[in-house]
Amino acid sequence: MRAKLIGVPGSHPCLSAELMLRHKGVEFTRLDLPNMTHKAILPLMRFRGSTVPVMRIEGKRVSGTMKIARALEALVPNPPMLIADEGEEAWADSVLQDGVRQLARTAISLDKEAMGSFLHDPLLGIPANLVKPTLPAIRPVVARQMRPKPGTAEACLQALPGQLDRVDALLEQGVIGGEQPNVVDFQVAPSVRLMLNFDQLREHIDGRPAAAHARRFVPDYPGRFRAVFPDAWLPF
Repeated sequence: MRAKLIGVPGSHPCLSAELMLRHKGVEFTRLDLPNMTHKAILPLMRFRGSTVPVMRIEGKRVSGTMKIARALEALVPNPPMLIADEGEEAWADSVLQDGVRQLARTAISLDKEAMGSFLHDPLLGIPANLVKPTLPAIRPVVARQMRPKPGTAEACLQALPGQLDRVDALLEQGVIGGEQPNVVDFQVAPSVRLMLNFDQLREHIDGRPAAAHARRFVPDYPGRFRAVFPDAWLPF
């Protein structure tokens, strides 16, 4: 059995899907599309919707991390990863995942070096060292498309402490962080790990159990966001 995972550079949901595939022992290849172009390309590839990650496996096309988890569980029951209560998985898939996504989109529009720092693997099969010289021309267009509405980043930053408290509570309760990882581990860890790539957030998160959990599952996450948010926006 072999899967093909399609994503965009630096995507934390795509990393969640990678963790699931590795947990199941499924061999896979990954194809990264240029950010924002995937919205037009994926429908042409006969995927439903226009967001990543998407996966092709056993003749099926699957979109989104929650659906990918269920497709993998059906095809490879052991080792299991789904849990009875989907509530925390759904929260991590939507709320936690989207909060740091909006922060990343804002930071990319403000930090000219950020986009290139996340580009390490081939893009559409083209080596990263050949793609990076084109970024000065591409970045302004992509950043403009990615930038959230005014006020979004401020709201997401204010929500961070409560979200991290919830992750710490899940660890204390044993919902995540156990010897046998589950789908919530795979959803939570990449989102928190991406937060650690923000210079202005790292020192406030690194002492938390959530940070240790993120580094356990994602020891290395290439990429960096320099200080781009006004101090008044920071909740720490």
